[in-house]
Amino acid sequence: MLRCPSCGSEDLFRTIGGYAGSEYRCKKCGYQGTFVVESDEPMPVPERRNDQPETRLDIPLWIRILAVIFLLVIIAIYLL
Repeated sequence: MLRCPSCGSEDLFRTIGGYAGSEYRCKKCGYQGTFVVESDEPMPVPERRNDQPETRLDIPLWIRILAVIFLLVIIAIYLL
């Protein structure tokens, strides 16, 4: 049985396939690629290390949009 290498789920479907090989997509985590694990045994779930701080800031989309609009208004005022 085919399993997702990222989350270990069995919910995979083939997106493309043919002579060159197949590409799969996981319904659970969204992984997309040609590498899948073929195993009948359950896969261990990868452990997440908490000792490394996250470097990405989770800024909501609406704040990002407002920031872009603000910058565009400032640039427009400066050019006029």
